[in-house]
Amino acid sequence: MRRKKHPIIKTIAVFGIAAISIEKINKRLFSKACVNSLSCEDGHYHSWKHGEFFYKKKEGMAGRPLLVLHDLYPDKSAEDCEKLALKLSEKRTVYTMDLLGCGRSAKPAVTYSNFLYVLQVIECVKLIGQPVHLVAEGRSSMIAMAAAHYMPESFSCITLLHPVHERECRRIPDLRSRLIKKLIELPVIGTLAYHIMFSDSAAAHMGGFHARYLYASILGGYTNQDVKWMLKDMKVPVHVIDMSEKGQ
Repeated sequence: MRRKKHPIIKTIAVFGIAAISIEKINKRLFSKACVNSLSCEDGHYHSWKHGEFFYKKKEGMAGRPLLVLHDLYPDKSAEDCEKLALKLSEKRTVYTMDLLGCGRSAKPAVTYSNFLYVLQVIECVKLIGQPVHLVAEGRSSMIAMAAAHYMPESFSCITLLHPVHERECRRIPDLRSRLIKKLIELPVIGTLAYHIMFSDSAAAHMGGFHARYLYASILGGYTNQDVKWMLKDMKVPVHVIDMSEKGQ
Protein backbone atom coordinates (compact mmCIF):
# COMPACT_ATOMS: atom_id res chain seq x y z
CA MET A 1 0.00 0.00 0.00
CA ARG A 2 1.45 3.34 -1.10
CA ARG A 3 1.95 5.88 1.70
CA LYS A 4 0.42 9.30 0.99
CA LYS A 5 2.72 12.28 1.09
CA HIS A 6 2.11 14.74 3.87
CA PRO A 7 0.60 18.08 2.65
CA ILE A 8 3.55 20.01 4.07
CA ILE A 9 6.00 17.88 2.07
CA LYS A 10 3.94 18.48 -1.08
CA THR A 11 3.94 22.22 -0.42
CA ILE A 12 7.69 22.28 0.13
CA ALA A 13 8.22 20.30 -3.08
CA VAL A 14 6.04 22.69 -5.10
CA PHE A 15 7.84 25.76 -3.74
CA GLY A 16 11.21 24.10 -4.37
CA ILE A 17 10.39 23.37 -8.00
CA ALA A 18 9.04 26.92 -8.46
CA ALA A 19 12.20 28.42 -6.93
CA ILE A 20 14.44 26.38 -9.23
CA SER A 21 12.40 27.42 -12.26
CA ILE A 22 12.52 31.11 -11.30
CA GLU A 23 16.27 30.89 -10.70
CA LYS A 24 16.74 29.52 -14.23
CA ILE A 25 14.69 32.40 -15.60
CA ASN A 26 16.80 34.87 -13.59
CA LYS A 27 20.04 33.48 -15.02
CA ARG A 28 18.64 33.59 -18.55
CA LEU A 29 17.52 37.21 -18.18
CA PHE A 30 20.82 38.17 -16.56
CA SER A 31 22.85 36.63 -19.42
CA LYS A 32 20.67 38.35 -22.01
CA ALA A 33 20.99 41.77 -20.38
CA CYS A 34 24.77 41.54 -20.07
CA VAL A 35 25.42 40.82 -23.76
CA ASN A 36 26.19 44.48 -24.50
CA SER A 37 28.11 45.52 -21.39
CA LEU A 38 29.36 49.07 -21.01
CA SER A 39 32.91 49.77 -22.17
CA CYS A 40 35.56 50.56 -19.55
CA GLU A 41 38.32 51.52 -21.99
CA ASP A 42 37.91 55.31 -21.85
CA GLY A 43 37.72 55.63 -18.08
CA HIS A 44 39.34 54.69 -14.79
CA TYR A 45 38.50 52.84 -11.59
CA HIS A 46 39.07 54.36 -8.18
CA SER A 47 39.39 52.11 -5.13
CA TRP A 48 37.31 53.40 -2.24
CA LYS A 49 36.43 51.97 1.17
CA HIS A 50 32.71 51.82 0.29
CA GLY A 51 33.25 50.26 -3.12
CA GLU A 52 35.27 50.75 -6.29
CA PHE A 53 33.74 53.28 -8.67
CA PHE A 54 34.25 54.11 -12.35
CA TYR A 55 34.86 57.65 -13.60
CA LYS A 56 35.74 59.42 -16.85
CA LYS A 57 37.57 62.64 -17.64
CA LYS A 58 37.21 64.84 -20.71
CA GLU A 59 39.94 67.42 -21.01
CA GLY A 60 38.78 70.95 -21.74
CA MET A 61 39.95 74.52 -21.43
CA ALA A 62 41.27 76.07 -18.22
CA GLY A 63 38.81 76.98 -15.51
CA ARG A 64 36.84 75.37 -12.73
CA PRO A 65 36.22 71.70 -13.65
CA LEU A 66 32.72 70.26 -13.79
CA LEU A 67 31.50 67.04 -12.21
CA VAL A 68 28.31 65.70 -13.81
CA LEU A 69 26.10 63.19 -11.98
CA HIS A 70 23.72 60.96 -13.91
CA ASP A 71 20.19 60.35 -12.64
CA LEU A 72 20.16 57.92 -9.72
CA TYR A 73 18.50 54.79 -11.09
CA PRO A 74 19.83 51.26 -11.67
CA ASP A 75 19.78 51.51 -15.48
CA LYS A 76 21.68 54.82 -15.54
CA SER A 77 25.42 55.46 -15.83
CA ALA A 78 27.96 58.05 -16.95
CA GLU A 79 27.07 57.10 -20.55
CA ASP A 80 23.76 58.92 -20.11
CA CYS A 81 25.73 62.14 -19.58
CA GLU A 82 28.03 61.58 -22.55
CA LYS A 83 26.48 64.17 -24.91
CA LEU A 84 26.27 66.79 -22.18
CA ALA A 85 29.83 66.11 -21.03
CA LEU A 86 31.12 66.34 -24.61
CA LYS A 87 29.42 69.70 -25.10
CA LEU A 88 30.61 71.09 -21.77
CA SER A 89 34.19 69.92 -22.43
CA GLU A 90 34.42 72.53 -25.20
CA LYS A 91 34.79 75.06 -22.38
CA ARG A 92 35.86 73.16 -19.25
CA THR A 93 37.36 69.87 -18.13
CA VAL A 94 34.46 67.54 -17.32
CA TYR A 95 34.31 64.52 -15.02
CA THR A 96 31.53 61.94 -14.97
CA MET A 97 31.21 58.81 -12.88
CA ASP A 98 29.00 55.80 -12.30
CA LEU A 99 27.35 56.16 -8.90
CA LEU A 100 27.57 53.11 -6.64
CA GLY A 101 24.99 50.50 -7.64
CA CYS A 102 25.01 51.78 -11.23
CA GLY A 103 26.86 50.87 -14.42
CA ARG A 104 30.48 49.82 -13.97
CA SER A 105 30.81 50.80 -10.31
CA ALA A 106 30.58 48.35 -7.43
CA LYS A 107 27.13 47.07 -6.46
CA PRO A 108 27.50 45.97 -2.83
CA ALA A 109 24.56 44.30 -1.09
CA VAL A 110 23.87 47.22 1.26
CA THR A 111 21.21 49.82 1.92
CA TYR A 112 21.97 52.75 -0.38
CA SER A 113 21.42 56.08 1.35
CA ASN A 114 21.66 59.68 0.22
CA PHE A 115 24.62 60.18 2.56
CA LEU A 116 26.51 57.27 0.97
CA TYR A 117 26.36 59.14 -2.34
CA VAL A 118 27.36 62.41 -0.69
CA LEU A 119 30.50 60.62 0.51
CA GLN A 120 31.15 59.28 -3.00
CA VAL A 121 30.83 62.74 -4.53
CA ILE A 122 33.22 64.18 -1.92
CA GLU A 123 35.66 61.35 -2.64
CA CYS A 124 35.55 62.17 -6.35
CA VAL A 125 36.17 65.86 -5.66
CA LYS A 126 39.24 64.86 -3.63
CA LEU A 127 40.35 62.77 -6.59
CA ILE A 128 39.97 65.80 -8.90
CA GLY A 129 42.00 67.89 -6.48
CA GLN A 130 40.04 71.15 -6.49
CA PRO A 131 36.51 72.49 -5.99
CA VAL A 132 34.11 71.74 -8.83
CA HIS A 133 30.96 73.02 -10.46
CA LEU A 134 28.55 70.17 -9.70
CA VAL A 135 25.86 69.31 -12.25
CA ALA A 136 23.21 66.78 -11.20
CA GLU A 137 20.26 65.25 -13.03
CA GLY A 138 16.94 63.98 -11.65
CA ARG A 139 17.21 62.08 -8.37
CA SER A 140 20.90 62.99 -8.09
CA SER A 141 19.81 66.57 -7.38
CA MET A 142 19.18 65.48 -3.78
CA ILE A 143 22.76 64.22 -3.59
CA ALA A 144 24.13 67.47 -5.01
CA MET A 145 22.18 69.63 -2.56
CA ALA A 146 23.25 67.59 0.45
CA ALA A 147 26.89 67.48 -0.66
CA ALA A 148 27.02 71.26 -1.18
CA HIS A 149 25.34 71.83 2.19
CA TYR A 150 27.73 69.65 4.19
CA MET A 151 30.94 70.49 2.25
CA PRO A 152 30.44 73.93 0.62
CA GLU A 153 34.18 74.46 0.23
CA SER A 154 34.25 71.59 -2.31
CA PHE A 155 31.88 73.28 -4.77
CA SER A 156 31.90 76.57 -6.63
CA CYS A 157 28.34 76.15 -7.88
CA ILE A 158 25.66 73.49 -8.39
CA THR A 159 23.28 73.14 -11.32
CA LEU A 160 20.23 70.90 -11.04
CA LEU A 161 18.73 69.47 -14.24
CA HIS A 162 14.98 68.72 -13.91
CA PRO A 163 15.27 67.77 -10.22
CA VAL A 164 12.69 65.55 -8.54
CA HIS A 165 9.61 67.10 -6.99
CA GLU A 166 9.80 68.37 -3.44
CA ARG A 167 7.25 65.76 -2.32
CA GLU A 168 9.54 62.96 -3.49
CA CYS A 169 12.47 64.46 -1.57
CA ARG A 170 10.45 64.36 1.65
CA ARG A 171 9.30 60.75 1.26
CA ILE A 172 11.04 58.79 4.02
CA PRO A 173 10.99 55.03 4.74
CA ASP A 174 7.76 53.78 6.32
CA LEU A 175 6.36 50.30 7.01
CA ARG A 176 5.07 49.84 3.45
CA SER A 177 8.24 51.02 1.73
CA ARG A 178 10.44 48.94 4.05
CA LEU A 179 8.41 45.83 3.18
CA ILE A 180 8.82 46.56 -0.54
CA LYS A 181 12.55 46.97 -0.01
CA LYS A 182 12.78 43.60 1.73
CA LEU A 183 10.78 41.97 -1.08
CA ILE A 184 13.09 43.27 -3.81
CA GLU A 185 16.13 42.14 -1.81
CA LEU A 186 14.90 38.52 -1.72
CA PRO A 187 17.33 36.34 -3.71
CA VAL A 188 14.78 34.63 -6.00
CA ILE A 189 11.48 36.53 -6.17
CA GLY A 190 13.15 39.91 -5.73
CA THR A 191 15.73 39.16 -8.39
CA LEU A 192 13.00 38.16 -10.84
CA ALA A 193 11.07 41.39 -10.21
CA TYR A 194 14.26 43.38 -10.74
CA HIS A 195 15.12 41.56 -13.96
CA ILE A 196 11.65 42.07 -15.39
CA MET A 197 11.88 45.79 -14.60
CA PHE A 198 15.35 46.25 -16.13
CA SER A 199 15.52 43.36 -18.59
CA ASP A 200 16.91 45.49 -21.45
CA SER A 201 19.59 47.35 -19.49
CA ALA A 202 23.21 46.22 -19.45
CA ALA A 203 24.09 48.97 -16.96
CA ALA A 204 21.55 47.60 -14.48
CA HIS A 205 23.06 44.10 -14.50
CA MET A 206 26.81 44.64 -14.55
CA GLY A 207 28.26 43.32 -11.30
CA GLY A 208 25.84 40.50 -10.70
CA PHE A 209 22.53 40.01 -8.94
CA HIS A 210 23.38 42.49 -6.16
CA ALA A 211 22.35 45.27 -8.54
CA ARG A 212 18.82 44.94 -7.17
CA TYR A 213 19.84 46.44 -3.81
CA LEU A 214 19.93 50.00 -5.18
CA TYR A 215 16.47 49.58 -6.69
CA ALA A 216 15.22 48.25 -3.35
CA SER A 217 16.68 51.25 -1.51
CA ILE A 218 15.09 53.72 -3.95
CA LEU A 219 11.66 52.11 -3.56
CA GLY A 220 12.19 52.06 0.18
CA GLY A 221 12.85 55.82 0.24
CA TYR A 222 16.37 55.49 1.60
CA THR A 223 18.01 57.58 -1.14
CA ASN A 224 15.70 60.54 -0.53
CA GLN A 225 16.69 63.71 1.26
CA ASP A 226 14.53 66.67 2.26
CA VAL A 227 16.52 69.57 0.83
CA LYS A 228 14.13 72.48 1.38
CA TRP A 229 15.60 73.39 4.75
CA MET A 230 19.11 73.32 3.27
CA LEU A 231 18.31 76.23 0.98
CA LYS A 232 17.94 78.58 3.95
CA ASP A 233 21.67 78.62 4.70
CA MET A 234 23.14 77.27 1.45
CA LYS A 235 26.54 78.87 0.87
CA VAL A 236 26.89 77.63 -2.71
CA PRO A 237 25.02 79.21 -5.65
CA VAL A 238 22.22 76.95 -6.93
CA HIS A 239 20.82 77.01 -10.47
CA VAL A 240 17.81 74.96 -11.53
CA ILE A 241 17.01 73.97 -15.12
CA ASP A 242 13.72 72.13 -15.53
CA MET A 243 12.77 71.28 -19.11
CA SER A 244 10.09 68.75 -18.21
CA GLU A 245 6.43 69.40 -18.99
CA LYS A 246 5.66 70.05 -15.33
CA GLY A 247 8.58 72.43 -14.99
CA GLN A 248 7.79 74.59 -18.01
